[in-house]
Amino acid sequence: MGIAHEPSASSALDEFIEEVRSAWCGGKDPSLPFKVTALMERFIAASRPDDAWLARLIQEARPGRELYRDPEHGFVLMGHSHKTGHHSPPHDHGPCWVVYGVGQGAIEITTYRRTGDGRTPGRATLEEKERVQLTPGIVRPYLPGEIHATREIDPGPSLVFRFLSADLDQVERYRYDLETGTVTRHPGR
Repeated sequence: MGIAHEPSASSALDEFIEEVRSAWCGGKDPSLPFKVTALMERFIAASRPDDAWLARLIQEARPGRELYRDPEHGFVLMGHSHKTGHHSPPHDHGPCWVVYGVGQGAIEITTYRRTGDGRTPGRATLEEKERVQLTPGIVRPYLPGEIHATREIDPGPSLVFRFLSADLDQVERYRYDLETGTVTRHPGR
């Protein structure tokens, strides 16, 4: 599957994908999430609302849309329209890393650390580690195993880009309930 937009003169999306493919080098370089972060910052800055792929993404206002899946390396770029009140509870991406970037609007991302001895299966206590606001052009990487939650904080819909180092439906990952302290395995594999 290639880029999910009409062929045209080179767009910011095309350039971003080609730059990531060039930097990929097997996907094992520990600096890769930070390289992709810099590339995504340029991608967001260069994207224009009248680009066909972006105009369609904004018009559709879907909660999630796959923009690109790399057939060779397996990374995925998603576009999301987060409406007022949208939030995702604390979760991790297992062995994968993710880069979040905002094109319009604003979201808040809270990261957590596990506390306690972690010996009770299916249970975890989380402590807030950091809370950041992502506004247009702001991009942040989250590394394998980092527990985080996202929340829409803009009154209008926010346009969020999410770069995934692999297909999350193929890996073991977890969701965390802050109130009950329970941990549930997210479907995958």
